[in-house]
Parts: sequence; structure tokens; C-alpha cells
Amino acid sequence: MERYLAGNQLITYADFFVRVEEVLNGTDARFQHVLEHGMAANSAFARRMLDHLKEEGVTTLEQLLGLQQGYVTKVLHTLTHLLDGFIGIDSVFYNLVEDSHWASDGLLKALQDTAGEYWLVPVRTGKLEASVLHPVD
Repeated sequence: MERYLAGNQLITYADFFVRVEEVLNGTDARFQHVLEHGMAANSAFARRMLDHLKEEGVTTLEQLLGLQQGYVTKVLHTLTHLLDGFIGIDSVFYNLVEDSHWASDGLLKALQDTAGEYWLVPVRTGKLEASVLHPVD
């Protein structure tokens, strides 16, 4: 995880750390609950982004081509990153195996079959130092 975040050129944090006591192996009884909670949080965030688009009047795909740059396109951009697996500051759960904010049916099956080979590693970050999406002065 550290190597992944350190090599990410789009987001840079002053610090990031892992609390060893929070790391869960796939055999831990809490693993499934924590996994589901993280994916549900990402899903709720995606739903909020969709709700914002609807509140701004976006109800069809055809409207996307006519959007003026601004708040609505930023919301769409954020939602798209979540859907395409681009890690960002809004990510609650991130799946390094599949570069995704969710786990595919195939990965969930693998988790059942070989649980001991998978880990949930909560990462804590310090202050955001730089981001192409959120410049920091």
C-alpha cells in the first residue's frame, strides 16, 4: 500500500500510515463486515453524486454533451472516477487487486476460497500536500 500511494503522482499526502491492529486478514471474522461497509460507503457517495446531478437537472445521457463546464461537470467527473476505479481523496474502500472501489464477483469468490491470501489494510493519511484535483497552497 505504501509503495502504491508513494508512487501515485496525482495525490500526495504529508503522511500516511497503517495501524497494525486495524489490518485484517481474510480469515478474520470482521473481514467481510468491514469489506461490505467500505463498498457501501463508496456506493452511498456515488448515489450522492447522482443525486447532485439530478438536482442540477441532468436526467438523461443526451444532456451530458451539452453540459457547461462548472459544478455539474465536476460532480460528473468525481462520479466517473469512482466508477472507473481511479483512487482519489473521496475513496473509502479501494481494491488494489482490481483497481476498483468495489470487489467483483470473481474476487469475492476467491476471497471465500483462499481467504488467507487477502488483507484489508486501512490507511490513514495526514494533510493533503498536493493533488491535481485539489491544489494546495
